[in-house]
Amino acid sequence: MVNYLLMALGIFMVLAATVLIFLDKLKGEDIYFNLDVKEQEIKKVIEDADEIIAELNYTSEIVVKEIEEKLSSLRDAYRSMGPAPEAPRPQPREAVPPPPPVIPVIPVMTAAAAVRKKKITADAAEKENARSMKLNPKQQAVFDCSARGMSVTEIAKQLNMGQGEVMLILSLKNEVD
Repeated sequence: MVNYLLMALGIFMVLAATVLIFLDKLKGEDIYFNLDVKEQEIKKVIEDADEIIAELNYTSEIVVKEIEEKLSSLRDAYRSMGPAPEAPRPQPREAVPPPPPVIPVIPVMTAAAAVRKKKITADAAEKENARSMKLNPKQQAVFDCSARGMSVTEIAKQLNMGQGEVMLILSLKNEVD
């Protein structure tokens, strides 16, 4: 009897295994079916994208042709106007750089500087003595040009000096005077 029971149990197990395999196959076929559907959808999307690209290419060709036609008509219109009358050409001038801006030097005097200035410029004789003792020929030339009313730029050109140097010398004159 035990043998019959074991045999019945074995047959039941084989039937259960067969049913499970069959159900597994059904589920597996469903997966493959879904993959086929997704593949078909992807192919459809790719075809749609190709159609859109073809339409865009066609549209861009039309736009480019229209632009080329407009350009050629503009070139033809420009050529039909003939050459422009030649205007007299201005004679080349010597390039002269614009003069740099003149920066006014405003002397700032402290009380000690005012006292020192009074001591230096007590009278005209002492003033000339102080000037001639401290000035070199270059500085004297700058002061002479300035006294004649020349600008800083003109003085710098005439004496072959930098404008900054001329301005410095003239600012020193302000302290001495």
